[in-house]
Amino acid sequence: MGTAGGAPAGVGRRGTVAAVIDVGSNSVLLLAVAVGADGRARPVDAALETTRLGTGLQDGGALDPAARARTLAAVETLAARARRAGAERVWAFATAAVRRAGDGAAFAREVERAASVPVEVLSGVREAALAYAAVAHGLPGLAGPLLVVDVGGGTTEITLGRDETVLETASLPLGALTLSEAGAGRVAECVEPVLAGCDLLARAATSGARLAASGGTATALAALDLGLTGYDARRVHGHVLGRAALEALVARVAALPPAALASLGRLDPGRAAILPAGAVLLDRVVAAAHASAVMVSDHGVRHAYLRERLAEGGVHVDLGALSS
Repeated sequence: MGTAGGAPAGVGRRGTVAAVIDVGSNSVLLLAVAVGADGRARPVDAALETTRLGTGLQDGGALDPAARARTLAAVETLAARARRAGAERVWAFATAAVRRAGDGAAFAREVERAASVPVEVLSGVREAALAYAAVAHGLPGLAGPLLVVDVGGGTTEITLGRDETVLETASLPLGALTLSEAGAGRVAECVEPVLAGCDLLARAATSGARLAASGGTATALAALDLGLTGYDARRVHGHVLGRAALEALVARVAALPPAALASLGRLDPGRAAILPAGAVLLDRVVAAAHASAVMVSDHGVRHAYLRERLAEGGVHVDLGALSS
């Protein structure tokens, strides 16, 4: 699969537009930005397509054919959309579903050919490090020990660091989509043994690390807590959920059917369907880390990935003020 090496053509100057596509287990995300002469970025376009690539997936198994077709079409559509928005370079990366599937590498190559984009399949360690970088760069005032949790559809990445330095990572086999497929009554029994065996959470608690969360579960919960009638990245970014507020949200989303939940916060229906399981998972991680609150980051893996790729082309961009 394609990875960036050397200075990519088209991004070696200021004033460029570039984009990244995140091929996740539940959804495909587009982020396109324009970089000004001062190195600051502004959003050009952002989009989400729920394709559920990780539907029914077992480690080493094959991707669901229908989900595979949906995801391939979504990446093609979003790559074309990014180019229409002026993107001179478009990159893509894939996470848990593709790295777990026996045919994941073949699927990534198929996406590369169909959408004409390089696709990097991220390891759990690399995904966790990028999630940490996005939060450490994008949220102000997080000096000292920091624990970043990124709840995905297929896995949850946890990273302990200090300032912008990663100290330790863990990729846990827990995700909002996979837990939803296990059934509402089994979420806690699936989560607790895995978290109990994650020594990283205990070390984070001992270090007094602050906790921040990225990913669709965290941002959706923040939007609901804020009472937003439409997603507002600037209000979500940096929003703090205390333990009591998070517990109340867990109960609230569990009590609502997906359609009502989607309508309440104008959430993507695909996100609403897996939010109850994701909310329980995030709450249990916060409890295991003995954190009193969690700060939510609108910036995620795609932000850090795009920043890294641009830097390889000599464009050092400030995404700190970007929320898209």
